[in-house]
Formats: sequence, C-alpha cells, structure tokens
Amino acid sequence: MATPFIDYRPAQVMRNKEVYVCYYVLDPTSNRLKRMRIRCNRIKDRRARSRYAALLCAEVNRKLCNGWNSLTGEDPGTRRNVTIVEAAAEYVRQKEKGLRKDSVRSYRSKLSFFTQWCEKAGIADWLCGRFTSAHAAGILDEYGGHGRSAYAFNSMLQYLKGMFLSFVRDGYASHNPFAGFRGKRREAKHRTTIPRQDRRRILNYFHKRRMAGYVAMIRLCFRYLVRPKEMLMLRAGDIDFESGLLRIPPEVSKNHRERTVALGHDVMRYFRKLQRRGLPSGTYIFSTDFKPGSRAYTTKNLFAVWQRMRESLSMPDSYHFYSLKDTGITEMLEAGMPSKFVKDLAGHHSLSMTERYTHVSDARRILAANRVRF
Repeated sequence: MATPFIDYRPAQVMRNKEVYVCYYVLDPTSNRLKRMRIRCNRIKDRRARSRYAALLCAEVNRKLCNGWNSLTGEDPGTRRNVTIVEAAAEYVRQKEKGLRKDSVRSYRSKLSFFTQWCEKAGIADWLCGRFTSAHAAGILDEYGGHGRSAYAFNSMLQYLKGMFLSFVRDGYASHNPFAGFRGKRREAKHRTTIPRQDRRRILNYFHKRRMAGYVAMIRLCFRYLVRPKEMLMLRAGDIDFESGLLRIPPEVSKNHRERTVALGHDVMRYFRKLQRRGLPSGTYIFSTDFKPGSRAYTTKNLFAVWQRMRESLSMPDSYHFYSLKDTGITEMLEAGMPSKFVKDLAGHHSLSMTERYTHVSDARRILAANRVRF
C-alpha cells in the first residue's frame, strides 16, 4: 500500500472550463510528485460527464492506494514493501541453490557492487519500481569504466537483466530498466598453442619443485581436456581407480552434462598413489597446495602458480594455463583424431565449437601440400 502525500496525492474532480480528474504521483527521475490530469470533456452530456468523472476519480484513488503509478506502470499487484537492496539479496540467495562455488562467488561479487552503487547513489532504500533506465545507464557506466573486459561487462549486464526480470516476475517492479541495453562486442579469442619444447620446460619446472599434483593437472588439461574449474571440483569418489575412468559430474561440468574420461598411465599412476592413502570419497583431489584436502581450491590459486612459473622461465604472457587445453585439441586434430572424439573428450556442446581449432591444423596441412615454386 502506497503512502498518501509521499508516494501520491489523492485524485480530485476539477471543474473549470473543462472537467478533469487531477492527481499527483511520484516521478522516479526527480523523486518529486508530478501533477497528472485525465480530461473528461469527450462526454458531451454534462450530467453524464460529472458522473463519469466521479467514478473515474474513485477508481484512480483505489489504484493509487494499492500502489499504482501511471509514470512507472506499477500496478496494484506490485509488491511495494521490499527495498531494492533487499530484493537483490533475496535474488542471489535463491540463485545460490544448486550453483557451483565459483558461480556463487561471482553472484555475490556482483551483488556487492550493485549494493555499494545503490548506497553511493542514495537509492538503497528505494522500492524496485523506482529504478529507471537512467539508473541502469549509470551503474553500467561505472562498472565498465574501470578497465574491465567486454566479457566482464557483459556478464554484469546479464546478471542485472536477470535480476530485474525476476523482480518483474515476483511483483517487485513492473518493468526491466536493463532490457534495452546491449552487451559490448568481444574481441576474437586469440588461442596460443604451447610448443613441445616449452611444455617440457614447464613440466621440469614443477617436477623440480615436487609439485606432483600440479603436474597431474597439467596432464589432465593437455591430454584429457579437463577444464581447470572441473579439476578443482573433482573428488576421490569421481575416480574409478580399477578401470582408470574419471567421472565428471553434471554439477561440476561446464555445460552441466556428465561425461566420462578414460585416463592413461601418466595420470592414473599419481591417482593410485593417492588411493593407497585411503582417501574418503568426498575428499577434493586438488585442494590446498594441489594436494588432497577437505576444501575446494580456486582457479585464482591455480593461475597464480602458473604466473610465477611463466615469469621464472621468461615465457610469453600469451601462454595461459588454458592454453594447454587449446594446444591439446589442436595437436589431436593435427594427428588425425576424428573431430567427434575430440568434441566428446573436451565436453563441447557441438562440433562447431571443436572445429574452431581446425584453422591451425588446416593451415599446416595446406602448407605441407603446397609444392609450387616461383
């Protein structure tokens, strides 16, 4: 229920040269009451016009009392007792159910930015319906103005669109102020493959430091195309130590589809050493210091170690940990492995995703077949 003289002023029938219903509603752009009029002069009969104006005035007041705002489109079904910050927190709480831990951290980070921006803008105690497209432009300008990538900007935009879509669905607001905004164009991904001689140097670096767990992760990414986040969420119960099969559960897999990967001796030798310790099935394989443990490690830790290695060996910045997977896919295709096998091993959604990597192998095949001389 709206508050008279704060959210609105009740409607009245006004008679001057014309008959009209006058009322005031809160303009969210100025945070002030704005005068509105509905003319009734199209009804020619004077008595009928007066009766219509009285009925219209009563209907407008009923709707105003229930939360209707003719400027924002809020209707009597809108829930008006929850602030925008409270609704945002509830949205994240609902989203957290069933999400991976890294996704939960991402949602909480975005919620924190949104909440701080609302507090700084002085609108944290506003109701959701008062958040306009002008506010949407403001928060997107600030988020995108700190050197963030197009990927990060688009991720935030999708989060805000989804959040306000839920506000509309749940009755907190009548419109989505982010609906008209588009994401930034992302630059084409530059995939750098790591030559064999550099891969050997990388392995030697970690072997010398007795980081067997990290070496196993390198092999899993390069030869078996397991993604970093998927590796860090693996538990002892996901490995069949007898048959050498690794199960990547749907809640861990990037595309939420379960897949099974057959592992060779290069990785299973390490896993079977762990098995002899009698690990409980719920133990994370790559926890603190990339050893078995009770808590999930983050990709931030994984990439920080990779960064130190890269600096120590003076390797190019274009060598990312994920480059191991790109290199593995490219070399498999060059070796003649069918694209479908590579697709299934990598857990790609479609063959077209796998075939993005064929440009390197195709270019080398063309060069090998090109025998012309000037």
